[in-house]
Amino acid sequence: KTNLINARNGGTETERDRNLLREKISVAEKNLTVAKLNYKNALTDSAKRKVTSPIDGTVNAINIKNGDDLSRLSKSNTSQAPIIIGDLKTLKAQVQVNEVDIANVSLGQRATMTLSAFDGLSLSGIVEKMDALGTITQGVVNYTVTLGFDTTDERLKPGMSVSAKIITDVKEDVITVPNGALKVQGKKTYIEVLNTKNVPERRTIEIGSANNTDTEIVSGINVGDNVITQTIDPNAKAVTPGTGGGIRIPGLGGRG
Repeated sequence: KTNLINARNGGTETERDRNLLREKISVAEKNLTVAKLNYKNALTDSAKRKVTSPIDGTVNAINIKNGDDLSRLSKSNTSQAPIIIGDLKTLKAQVQVNEVDIANVSLGQRATMTLSAFDGLSLSGIVEKMDALGTITQGVVNYTVTLGFDTTDERLKPGMSVSAKIITDVKEDVITVPNGALKVQGKKTYIEVLNTKNVPERRTIEIGSANNTDTEIVSGINVGDNVITQTIDPNAKAVTPGTGGGIRIPGLGGRG
């Protein structure tokens, strides 16, 4: 009888141990579930601290500091980007063209660009974009024209000042005269040339393309004619050397 009682008591203790073990396993499983959830939340929080750019490029400016909440910045009304990234391999130049000249500018035209920062540096490019809406500055309407570089230079930096000459027309073997030689009377344009007797003679001309310094002459004069660019009063008390006389017109081949 004693052995039977001991066996029964032993069976009771074994069952109690099993129940205790089951409870421990259940607690461990709950702790594991909580740990997995905490780990998942930690990964989510970690991802929020990682900033990824949608493009490849070079960081040009950082307008945030450690500890700033990017999610709040993205929802704010500020127009300043937290980080500015640019592709320095595809730099563009933007120049202002007034309303008079913009009529002669079109996509695909060639351009030559110079930068204030580098003497002697000249880069070629092409007109890629023209804004349809102009801006008024001091009463003058200007349009932004975007130029693309044929080749870039490692010295170029975003924000540098650039000047551009856009070639709006190209003509070969044309006769040109300085704009100062042109005179207008009514609806006719004329110039004065020295004839074979060295006497001024008026010639009515037809003009073509022009730039800031010279104008193409379509008809009315010939290569070799001496054009009077300015008339000097012989009774004047003082005469500045080189302000008058005739110039010999060459046959020019180039850009108008």
